[in-house]
Amino acid sequence: MVSRLHIPHNCTINLKPTALKQIQKMSDNLVIVVTGTNRGIGKGITTVLAQQNSKRPLTIYATSRTGTDTGIDTNSPNEVRYSTLDITDRSSIQSFFQQVLKEHSAIDILINNAAVSNDYRENPEYAAQTVWTNYGGTRDMCEAFLSQPNIRPGARIVNVTSGYNALSTYGPELQTQFRGATTITDIDALAKRYLEDMSSGLDAQQSAGWGPGARSYKVSKALNSILTVVLARQHPDVLVNCCCPGWVNSDMGRQGKGTPPKTLEEGGRTAVRLAIGDLGPGGDEDGGLWKESDKLSGRFYENKNIIVPGWGTSKLWLEL
Repeated sequence: MVSRLHIPHNCTINLKPTALKQIQKMSDNLVIVVTGTNRGIGKGITTVLAQQNSKRPLTIYATSRTGTDTGIDTNSPNEVRYSTLDITDRSSIQSFFQQVLKEHSAIDILINNAAVSNDYRENPEYAAQTVWTNYGGTRDMCEAFLSQPNIRPGARIVNVTSGYNALSTYGPELQTQFRGATTITDIDALAKRYLEDMSSGLDAQQSAGWGPGARSYKVSKALNSILTVVLARQHPDVLVNCCCPGWVNSDMGRQGKGTPPKTLEEGGRTAVRLAIGDLGPGGDEDGGLWKESDKLSGRFYENKNIIVPGWGTSKLWLEL
């Protein structure tokens, strides 16, 4: 049996049902996946995206371990789909991607936000949990995204990191190892080295160049920053960038002293810019959402300080 699709200029093309289905998939909404959306910055990112007005409607997969529906207001025809996803479980990641790709030809944008912080109860076990959740989960999500059979040129990955993980905060030998990373295997080795040094005690950790005190969260974010650089080099057709949301009034933000000054939505702005905005200087003022963008990749974006609710400016993490 043959389906018939009419196109302009009085032409008729006969298509098999499978081919027609593929064309229908290609005309889907812009598909965005955000991790860790049940609260905090992930919820803020999803809120800003859902309220956008654009020519191409958004289908936003708001994911968390529980798949919690947070009741975000959405501008039609955008839609938010709440989905269960555990980024520490590769089978969960595989199942999620298979489910989404049954309905869409590809996922267009991945925003890796999910993270934990155990700084207030740092020990070797919690350090490992932090590193393999924040870095390991982000790494596995990126690999699944980049393995899509129909990934389009210009697809984007956004990794939410931290401005407190500057390369200059690490010892000279570690800086050299970060700079020399060219593969995910190299980054995995850095992660394992940190956990080994940390498990040997705070003196060993500091003498190895990781810095004093609870460092697992900062190290995990540094690993994601160099992951961003490495993936951008390996996949020139995909725009891979990372950003710092600043000091946001979230559960994690309130672990420090004082009251975080930025709302969830303000904290989500830079990630939204990297997802759908102008990555060049034209996006520095207002994000340049939906405008033609410079094809920048492998960059780190942050505001001039952690309390400013801006859209971020581009920097090279390896120079910070």
